[in-house]
Amino acid sequence: RVRSFFEKNQRKMQAIRKRMYQFMSGLFGGPILYDMANLKPSHYHMNVTDYHFDVMLDLFAKALTELGVHPDAIKDIAACTGKIRKDITTGCTVRMELAKKNMEKGKDGLFKRLGGQEGITQF
Repeated sequence: RVRSFFEKNQRKMQAIRKRMYQFMSGLFGGPILYDMANLKPSHYHMNVTDYHFDVMLDLFAKALTELGVHPDAIKDIAACTGKIRKDITTGCTVRMELAKKNMEKGKDGLFKRLGGQEGITQF
């Protein structure tokens, strides 16, 4: 469900793990090692949707449960992490809104290049 965001070469995966650790450390009250100003720009072009964000929250909850973390603490972690949803999903949300507006105005380039409704029907 979110594998495509993380199937990278070994060096890239190590960098992702390091940044995620740094981010989580500061988010949950540890030393602040991650610059929050980087959160939105680093995710803007990734097309992370609310669905993907919810999957990650679910995966975190499962991992924490397996580690024996108290259920109340898991709820607190989910609530804390949920506060950054907008920063993570903004890029995709903006592009979806622009695409929706373009469709309403009849400016969908792919639809036109395919020949409109007739072209799609033939396709």
